[in-house]
Amino acid sequence: MAEVVQDTKLQATIDHYLDYLTRTWESVPLDAREWDDWDDLSQLTYVVDWGVPNDRLAQLQQFAARGSLTQAQDARYEELLKLVDRYRPVLEEMLKDESA
Repeated sequence: MAEVVQDTKLQATIDHYLDYLTRTWESVPLDAREWDDWDDLSQLTYVVDWGVPNDRLAQLQQFAARGSLTQAQDARYEELLKLVDRYRPVLEEMLKDESA
């Protein structure tokens, strides 16, 4: 019984990470359009806070590597990876501006 509860909790965590990361990566282009209007503190906060999505993505990658994703989650994960590939250059440009 404990294994079923643990698996259910893991699946809920994976779903949450997929939802969160999809929303986060989808918002990168909008954030980039507004970036120059943000004050220095807001930009710095964004840069520092970006560690959370990076951590969640790394955890998802580990779950995927262990085969912990359901078929539906795996499909969502593949779509997320496409978003990451598409918007990573935009994000890197934003983060580069802050570190200059």
